[in-house]
Amino acid sequence: MKKQINIQPNFAFLNLIKSKFRNHKNDNFKLYKSGRYSLYFGLIKIMKNNPQIKNIYVPTFICPQVLMPLDKLNLNVNFYQVDENLSLDKEYLNKTINSESIIIVINYFGFPSDWEYFEELREKTKCVLISDNCHSLLSKYKGKNLSQYGDLSFNSFRKIIPLMSGSQLFYNTIEYNDKQSKTRFPNLGEILYMFRSLKPSFIKTRLGDTKLVGEYNPLKDNKYFFNPKADNTIDILSDSLFNNYIDNHQELTNKRQQNYQAWLNYLPKSEFIFFNNLKLDEEITPYAFPCIAKSKNVMNKWILWGRENNISIINWANKNDNLNHHLKLILLFPIVPDRDIKLTLSNYD
Repeated sequence: MKKQINIQPNFAFLNLIKSKFRNHKNDNFKLYKSGRYSLYFGLIKIMKNNPQIKNIYVPTFICPQVLMPLDKLNLNVNFYQVDENLSLDKEYLNKTINSESIIIVINYFGFPSDWEYFEELREKTKCVLISDNCHSLLSKYKGKNLSQYGDLSFNSFRKIIPLMSGSQLFYNTIEYNDKQSKTRFPNLGEILYMFRSLKPSFIKTRLGDTKLVGEYNPLKDNKYFFNPKADNTIDILSDSLFNNYIDNHQELTNKRQQNYQAWLNYLPKSEFIFFNNLKLDEEITPYAFPCIAKSKNVMNKWILWGRENNISIINWANKNDNLNHHLKLILLFPIVPDRDIKLTLSNYD
């Protein structure tokens, strides 16, 4: 049975022997089930502390699931442009941002955003910054973990490390005194997700909570994927394991960087636009290898190639009409550390 290579790492059963109950007394964050819940409850705290806030600004290039908590809180959502180089529309932000604004800043694919610009903007306008680190759990910028940027920041464990659930919510500039919630037992979707590495290659459907990735209609009932009234804490196994991965992440980082470079060397330059401005260094732990297909036919060709070779290649773009047309053709290639991508790709030369 040919093991599938996924964007997100498969659950590591052997690491269960390292599982142990943690002491939460020294935590400077709160744990939730996923990044969506961290964002939702963090926004509630921000809005309580800043009742004058009316608007939230998010990039056009964004995972649709980030919009779920914003819709739930009835925030006035405004989009700012991101171009094919991941550069921001600073002219628009300079004209519109004020003290009644929240800005979500995404650190795409494990690489930092333009934090000098955003911190200067906050200084001038007194706006609130939220750092979305769902791709950037282990990355740093100028020696500081990306979780320390923004007034509030949140991440997503299972995008980078092999767990079933989990997200840290950090309050960086406002008072934090929330009591840590208790853990829970994994739900059915998470258990299915845990066993997806054992899925035979002929089964192409997603398992567990991943089956709705990329799908969101605000007019429909999305309770399966986002329900603030349900138990939204981290599961007990992930709570026990995540510190071990974070504290000992260098090997994971090295393998992700090697696999990132393997795709860069393998993919034909004639078919893709590469993000040459995304530079790997010792502070970066990448989430996936991103590149832009030069046409829709090229994009579909490589997605089909991935299916035929049991490699998960995804078109990450959302359905926003204002999204840069190049970014609508973006593909993410997996760089999970449990596989040697260079060795795998040598079979297709």
